Amino acid sequence: MTPSQMRQSAMTDAIEVRVMSSREELDTYRRVLFDVYIQEPGWNFSPTNPSGIRVAGQRLLDDRDGIATCLGVFSQGSLVGGARLCGRYQGRFEIHGYQPHRDLSCLDIPNLIEGNRVVLLPGFRGGGAFKLLIWSVLEFCKNNHLLFFGAPSAPSVMRLFSDIGMPAVEGFRFKFEPQDPAEAQLYLANSEEVLGTVLENLGRRIRGR
Repeated sequence: MTPSQMRQSAMTDAIEVRVMSSREELDTYRRVLFDVYIQEPGWNFSPTNPSGIRVAGQRLLDDRDGIATCLGVFSQGSLVGGARLCGRYQGRFEIHGYQPHRDLSCLDIPNLIEGNRVVLLPGFRGGGAFKLLIWSVLEFCKNNHLLFFGAPSAPSVMRLFSDIGMPAVEGFRFKFEPQDPAEAQLYLANSEEVLGTVLENLGRRIRGR
């Protein structure tokens, strides 16, 4: 699926996904993260978490906000979700702080970027907006010659990644914090060829939804 076709698909569903740059949009995204990650499930994160996760003004913040590229999902001009991409911060990805004793040499790849903080408001989950968001994240990586990894714990994200051929790193299921209700799985697209194949598979799913 070409970018123009995908944009037409998004317009048909009154959904747009794009990179956010304004302070207002980024603050709205972080308030949505607070609502969905903190308020909705009642998540009590450790105050000494290695990401520097904290709440300020009903916004979910952390130490990587200043280096992140955030993509927003908009419905009729209103932000309803998003995701972010982060490179290394002080030489490490976020996952390094939670798995300090694991062998993470599989991530020692040039131009690798970490995807996280995927969020959608309740009325937009389980449909085309979610798949379009993931497609837009991966397309951004492809267009900027970046490789992608992520460690989702949500079953819906893991099912989608499996369906579209996003490679799971064998033997790498873990919890970010001991009290987390579910394990995460590390997925890694370690070449442009793999990333391209995943994008093609996802594009076919979007067209056939």
